[in-house]
Amino acid sequence: MRVSLWLGLLLSCSVCAAETALIPAPSQLDLRSGHFRLPTRLQVSAPAEATRLKQQLARFILSNQLDIELRWVDPSQAQLIFEFSPNADSQHSQSRRGAYQLNIGSQQIRVSAADPDGWFYALQSMQQLLLRTPHAQLPALTLTDSPRFDWRGLLLDPARHFLSIPLLKRQIDLMAAVKLNVLHLHLTDDQGWRFESKRFPKLQQLGGQDGYYTQDELKELVQYAKARAVRIVPEIDLPGHTTALGLAYPELMAAPAPSQIEQHWGVHKAVLDPSNEQVYRFLHQLLEELTSIFPDQYLHIGGDEVLPDHWLASPEIRRFMQQQQLQDAHALQAYFNRRLLSIVQLLGKTMIGWDEVIDHPLPASVTVQSWRGTESLLQATALGHPAILSTGYYLDQPQSAAYHYRNDPLPAQVRLPDSASLRGWSLYSLEFARKRGTPVTGQLLITDLQQSQPRAFLLFAGKALIEARLSPATQSSTSWQLHFDSWMGPVSADLELSEALSGTLVVGNAPYPVAGQALTLQSTSALPSSFSAASSTTARPELVLGGEIALWSELISTELIDIRLWPNALAVAERLWSDARIKDEQSFYQRQSHWLQWAEQYNSLQLQQQQRAGLQRLVKPAQLGALMTLSEVMEPAHYYHRLHEKSVAGRYFRQPLTAWVDFLPAEHQAMRQFEQLVQRWIQQPKAGLTQKLIQQLQRWQQAALVFSQQPQLEFAPLAQQTHALSQIGMALVQQRQLSPAELNQARAALQQAAGIQQEMIIALQRPLQQLLQQAEGNSAR
Repeated sequence: MRVSLWLGLLLSCSVCAAETALIPAPSQLDLRSGHFRLPTRLQVSAPAEATRLKQQLARFILSNQLDIELRWVDPSQAQLIFEFSPNADSQHSQSRRGAYQLNIGSQQIRVSAADPDGWFYALQSMQQLLLRTPHAQLPALTLTDSPRFDWRGLLLDPARHFLSIPLLKRQIDLMAAVKLNVLHLHLTDDQGWRFESKRFPKLQQLGGQDGYYTQDELKELVQYAKARAVRIVPEIDLPGHTTALGLAYPELMAAPAPSQIEQHWGVHKAVLDPSNEQVYRFLHQLLEELTSIFPDQYLHIGGDEVLPDHWLASPEIRRFMQQQQLQDAHALQAYFNRRLLSIVQLLGKTMIGWDEVIDHPLPASVTVQSWRGTESLLQATALGHPAILSTGYYLDQPQSAAYHYRNDPLPAQVRLPDSASLRGWSLYSLEFARKRGTPVTGQLLITDLQQSQPRAFLLFAGKALIEARLSPATQSSTSWQLHFDSWMGPVSADLELSEALSGTLVVGNAPYPVAGQALTLQSTSALPSSFSAASSTTARPELVLGGEIALWSELISTELIDIRLWPNALAVAERLWSDARIKDEQSFYQRQSHWLQWAEQYNSLQLQQQQRAGLQRLVKPAQLGALMTLSEVMEPAHYYHRLHEKSVAGRYFRQPLTAWVDFLPAEHQAMRQFEQLVQRWIQQPKAGLTQKLIQQLQRWQQAALVFSQQPQLEFAPLAQQTHALSQIGMALVQQRQLSPAELNQARAALQQAAGIQQEMIIALQRPLQQLLQQAEGNSAR
């Protein structure tokens, strides 16, 4: 049987689950009949320079709990052969580092790789392919593979919540299993300083009271990661996010330093003084010390979210700006960045900064990491900077794995239709307010509204052009539904479009009222110039190095890190490794489920363990099972909604992460499967599907009943709502004719459940909304 994943012909479910459910998906896989049975004495051959391979093979045996003795022999006698081959991946004209080919026959395994990393990645694929029958064996196949991008990163943030060395090592093991290769450590911020400086010890003494890494620990961690084909890139955030630095050395700051470590999240005013020469002498010594610990080519200097208040309030700094002919705070930060760049270059390193650095011109040698949007990524490459995408890969902002999976470092450019081919277009303004920050404003352009398939385009302030999927919501000519991906996450909207725009816009999983006005109705003139300008770009895709997951730790701690990181990190890992044409979300979810089970058992994943440990603190032991079941219908509010909720409630600061919401994954497999069943039932309500839906609703209703009568529980109201929603769902799938009063009651219950409560969303309301819409349509007929 031949399977070419790069053509999108993904494996069937049965084959995926049994033998080849690989994440990331390889470039090409040819599955044959037969297996290679691993013997108790495995004869291995490899080139003499393969020094790390022996340790990697030993770990392969240990981590898979295999009773195998390795014997190193001549290639003519070997059962497992490792060799170098410059053409390890024939699918790519220029093989990237890590390319390999894996040939498994019934008598021999041959691993050909362009470099030692390719051997290591072949072992990672073999781990996932290993069949645990009475005799450990591997399926016979030929697997050809190489990474799409060289930079496949993960940012961890121990500055805000300290993460221990054993935890970092466990995450490195998991990274290696899915071929992520860069660990970016955000070591300093307003809330903490996490690496030991022997020249400036007050940094960790004051900023690391709740934990920091010694230099010896970090050097050992670098070697641990290197053995697993993972590089470590350190970040020291400068010149802002420096409260912890200023606490230790206040003479370096632009304004009087704080008297204690910062406990609140957000952006703070503490900032270094760019006019003080002592700052640059300090940074040179500090970064020299840092580079002696981290040998990687790259050094990250932060550069993000710098508030100018303290600069502009200082007479000395304003005088310095005049002397240097620096017109504003942006120019002052550019001056600081250039001075810092000269230090980094003297140390023989390549500087990386967050995308604010492109607002302050720097040489093209500086690498830019984009967090503000693909727009800044493309802008950076247009200016000649190598660039890394993090927008859309922020896993501390919960989203569906499918959203991250669709987010590509090289997005397809949106093109407007030719104006001459259009029969007409309409333009609307739109705006919606979030609980924190300025309202989001934009424009909606709908072309050929009188045609059977009109098209919709959105242009938000400062963002690239977006094309949305547009469909009629009802038989009414003014009711429309929009679906599109944005920098905030997936967005869906139910809109009324006439001379005004109104409706509900759901960002991630949370609803917001949206309003606007018709700016142009049914024009036949040229399309608005703002839209035409937004559809053009001068980006240089060859400068996109890849992407990097970001897991900021305001709402992350040791006790729940796997819940936030590993269900969805798999989607990003595949997007950064696999061919761009591999896009089947359903196949990914099937393989994700298989991988999670495998990793829980054999590769130290603690997702289920962390969730059970967190939830058992909330209820009696006998009720844990019910709370686990009830958790299937709940989701944390996606995007930044939780942080916005905390800001409004005055709780945006360091506090124990012990609430129900903290231990909920971004989405649950059981809910996703239920939504799929509802879709199938709507298309054809067969009796078998009806029974499955009722059984699931009864299961959730019974779990909700356990807690709905316990008013002392904070989440009792949510349990009560879930109990009522389950009853509504059963009435809808049983197709009982509901009275107008019952329909109104159901509509009100679903509307309440759609809102954010205790930083959560009752996800069950989504499929029930679809059932209710069908029932309302049937009632109207």
